[in-house]
Amino acid sequence: MVTLHLPQNIPKPTLEEIRDCPIIRHFDDLGIWFGINPPCIDAKDMLLHISDTPSTMYPYLKRVLRRLKPAWIVHTGDFVDNIKLELRRGMIDLYEKKIKDFISIFEEEDYGAILVTGNHDEPSALLSELQSDSVQLWTGPGNFSLGSFTFRAGHAYSDVKDAPEQYNLFGHSLERRTGGTKDGKMFLNGLESMYLIHIYSGEIISIPYPPGTDGARMERKIVSR
Repeated sequence: MVTLHLPQNIPKPTLEEIRDCPIIRHFDDLGIWFGINPPCIDAKDMLLHISDTPSTMYPYLKRVLRRLKPAWIVHTGDFVDNIKLELRRGMIDLYEKKIKDFISIFEEEDYGAILVTGNHDEPSALLSELQSDSVQLWTGPGNFSLGSFTFRAGHAYSDVKDAPEQYNLFGHSLERRTGGTKDGKMFLNGLESMYLIHIYSGEIISIPYPPGTDGARMERKIVSR
């Protein structure tokens, strides 16, 4: 048997060197193409909007935040969307377990975030887990300003339609699709896609959810729920 002896003190490659390796880049590009990895975007001046996230996509959400590093994150509710807590209160123990995993994602690097509770969320479970001052929990719709624009965030379209701001963020159902109005107001439905909004230019970039997300949401593509 031949024993292979490696030279001592060989410096380990940096993260940048690993990412720049042609083989790694090739597989990374394939991962982006198939929706396994998020795209390579510098989002330091962008807000990330997400909504109705099943726990099966938490690993992907971690990769999204680590890669994009957005200036702010807004989640418009149903944080464990594969557990329909409003319909099945007996699943509260499982919900609380998953919420711990969910909150840990946002506290990993003290991301600035607004979490708007949905109809399948339990605010008390969230409050008991939140440790970071940079994460805000909203139990209803609200307005905020970031960069050059004003925003309104709520769980459902009904939460944002009557007093809209420049950008209106929601999820819950497909009652209202993503799109703009004649007076320049933008409505972004976080069920359809994740959205990056540049807080100075107003540019919007749509990022697909990973494969299987709608199935994990129990394919709730209906007008109301």
